[in-house]
Amino acid sequence: MPSSHIVPHPLDDLPVKYVLYTHYAHPNQQENYKIWEKKSKSVDIRTLDSYKYLASHLRGLQELLDTSPQEGLLVIFYDPGFAECLEGIAEKKTREGLQSECKKLQFAEKFRDAIDKEMQRYGRLSKRVRFVTPLDLCDIFGRMDWTKAEKLRWWFIGPTTSIRYDTPKIVEAIVRVRLIGSGVPLFRIDWDVIFRGEENKDIESLGLFKPITQCLQAFRLRRDDARLATFLFSGGYNVRDVCDEARTKNFDAWRGAFATRIFPAIGVNKDLAIQAQRKSDRGNKKAWEKYARKCFDKDLAYRFYGLHLTDHGLEVAADYKNGIGYFGANPLVSVISGAFFCLSDSAIIELPPFSNLGLNVSWIDDHLKYCLHRELRHLTTVTLAEEPLLSDAKIDCIMVDKWRAPVTNLPFYAFGVYLPTVLWGAVMDSWITEDPIHKFRPESLPETDREKWNANRTGLSTAVLAGALQAAIQRATPSSTERFQLKERLMNAALRRISIVRRAWAHLKNKKMQTFASVWVTGAVRKYFPPNDFPNLKGRCLGLVAHKNVPVDVEFTRENMSEYINPWIQNDLHQLVDDAYEYIEWTLAWPAITHVIRSVEPGKLRTDLSWPRL
Repeated sequence: MPSSHIVPHPLDDLPVKYVLYTHYAHPNQQENYKIWEKKSKSVDIRTLDSYKYLASHLRGLQELLDTSPQEGLLVIFYDPGFAECLEGIAEKKTREGLQSECKKLQFAEKFRDAIDKEMQRYGRLSKRVRFVTPLDLCDIFGRMDWTKAEKLRWWFIGPTTSIRYDTPKIVEAIVRVRLIGSGVPLFRIDWDVIFRGEENKDIESLGLFKPITQCLQAFRLRRDDARLATFLFSGGYNVRDVCDEARTKNFDAWRGAFATRIFPAIGVNKDLAIQAQRKSDRGNKKAWEKYARKCFDKDLAYRFYGLHLTDHGLEVAADYKNGIGYFGANPLVSVISGAFFCLSDSAIIELPPFSNLGLNVSWIDDHLKYCLHRELRHLTTVTLAEEPLLSDAKIDCIMVDKWRAPVTNLPFYAFGVYLPTVLWGAVMDSWITEDPIHKFRPESLPETDREKWNANRTGLSTAVLAGALQAAIQRATPSSTERFQLKERLMNAALRRISIVRRAWAHLKNKKMQTFASVWVTGAVRKYFPPNDFPNLKGRCLGLVAHKNVPVDVEFTRENMSEYINPWIQNDLHQLVDDAYEYIEWTLAWPAITHVIRSVEPGKLRTDLSWPRL
């Protein structure tokens, strides 16, 4: 076409070097929605906490995104009405019909309209920030064949009635798929890293210009290296305070240092716990924060993570098999989803997000995803040059601060939410990585294990889930016989891993006190948190085992699990096994979904670089 006929592009004067993606999940979001739902006609969105919090960061966002030579876009996903939207698409409802029926979707749209209007005050910021709601998915999936569309909710959310912390990653995957071929990288960042309230709203560029510059350099090094067809990398959270001997006794120094949270290692004191609960019942929202600070012990923290402090900083402890890195994510070297996580184009094509799992699973969208790519032989086996921004997936020199919301009910959160979440992450880890040494850098391992780490691995993975997925991809479908056999192998591997985790956490204590982890895995929750004072501790909150007399050294098996393991945990385990198998079918369906995503004309979606089209 002659140049004189080229239509001016709306982004011709708006260079874009990168895209950031985040899911906005302000802790008062649900409460704000209820306020609006009750009096929607008289409530001004701009008066809500979640709106004012986001709006207070707009000046810093303008500086970050519109500063040469590293200009970027930010895609913010706001999830109210996500499940209802997917169900409506499956029922062939129109965008207009969904919006008129669902109050949550109406709220999300009004929130976006308000923030879009506010951004008009900040130059070109409204062009650089794309606030996405579930209704935007209608533009992609509303055109699908009904027999495919009806599966969307299961594929994207799984068998659950709630939105899990990792569910919005499916929207991130959609943005990545749309960016394929553009040469523009997408970096995922947690909302409480980019928006940290008083900590960074008045700091120039929100304090993120330098790490983004480093991430862009890391991306370009990988993109330009012919040996790296597929890659994943990230920065990390700020561990400097944990490396400062003067601050290592401080609970606050640890709470945001690692992706895996510190709560399992907090000490248990019955009298202090009862006092904290009574204060909390009287409306003291800081009672459990004060408890955590009083009962924190740095030596237990080091043991939980499997680390120790040396003159060179944090290092893997000599007995590396007892830390969380042995049966979960290595806290020092595992990639982190909320710290500028980046995937190559090939990575997002090869595997879908783990969005179909019905349980919260630790490390599901970063460490475990990275390990799965590694076991499927997607990642290079070539030893790379010692370039800090190229040699490792977790780039140590890229660090960001993370704000952690206060925990207002520590026992319920630790026992009923977080410890099960970490346990399921450890189980998934056993299904994907058979030999834990591959989760460590070779220089941190004993000589004998270092030789195994350096061995070139090819062919079918020996890990249960990874190997089955690899075989299914090669043949395009698993057989019914393999389905039954795989579930049995998944269950047996899970029980072995649960036994290992239980033994490790049962010994996570000292002469003065037990920890949340130790009382949960030994069935001693009621001893330290009596029912009269803690009536909401039920079900999985009561512990991993069915009763306190289960020996610590027991090896869980199919034969004894009904006697030894808490029925709630058993039910969750069966669901995890089913969902893990179904991930194979989800992976086989993913190529067709990527075609649907990319079939929408460029510039039609709010997340596109060229949106809005003239």
